[in-house]
Amino acid sequence: MSPTGPRRWAHLAAVAMQFLTRIPVRLTSVSDDDLRGSQAFFPLVGAVVAAVGIAVRAGLQPLVGAAPATVTAVAAAVVVTGAFHEDGLADTADGLWGGWTPERRIEIMRDSRVGTYGAVTLIASLLYQVMLLAQLPLATFATVMLAGHVIGRAAGVALAASLAPVSDQGLGAKVAGRGGTATAVLCSSAAVAAAVLAAGWWFWAPLVAGAVVIVATRALARAKLGGLTGDVLGAVTQATMLAVMTVLVALWRHGW
Repeated sequence: MSPTGPRRWAHLAAVAMQFLTRIPVRLTSVSDDDLRGSQAFFPLVGAVVAAVGIAVRAGLQPLVGAAPATVTAVAAAVVVTGAFHEDGLADTADGLWGGWTPERRIEIMRDSRVGTYGAVTLIASLLYQVMLLAQLPLATFATVMLAGHVIGRAAGVALAASLAPVSDQGLGAKVAGRGGTATAVLCSSAAVAAAVLAAGWWFWAPLVAGAVVIVATRALARAKLGGLTGDVLGAVTQATMLAVMTVLVALWRHGW
């Protein structure tokens, strides 16, 4: 029997944690409805991942300095997710630019091997993230890290709600579709709260950046693939995170 009420919400939060991270959550029964419903808690998982990175930098910075601590913090965030979204970014880059037809692109994306486009994209994205964050004082690093990870996960939920999957198989099919009013409210509220915490009255700027990435990714996926795949969800999460971080760092540098 499925849990109801508060137990249901706790179950969905645990499903989200198990699905998006390597944190040892042990659930023996997870349905497709559970996975789709758990999207309401994806931004919360983003906050947990960010908290790991923040704790690592806070602990290491007094010992080794900001730059090495930032590299380790970013690496810790990748480890705690099992490089889940990074894998989607790399596969998407390989597929979109390695094939000439939607069918061939999807075939390439399903290959477990990482190609040249994927490797270059992944290395560039990690280097860019480190270079953005290493220049920040710890308090600013914390808010930028939090906003990037929270809004990035919310972007994946938004894309899944607005783009049909390419097939009835795979991760894209399992999470595609509107998650309901509660999911929309929780995800949008988390995204806005993270943006306000990081940027104050400029909160709209990182949100606009995230929206631009979602719209662009949706158009690209429709044109190149014919719809949504799980890898595209990983890619939009990463791309949105980087866009949000870029805007926030630019605001910080210009004293806004």
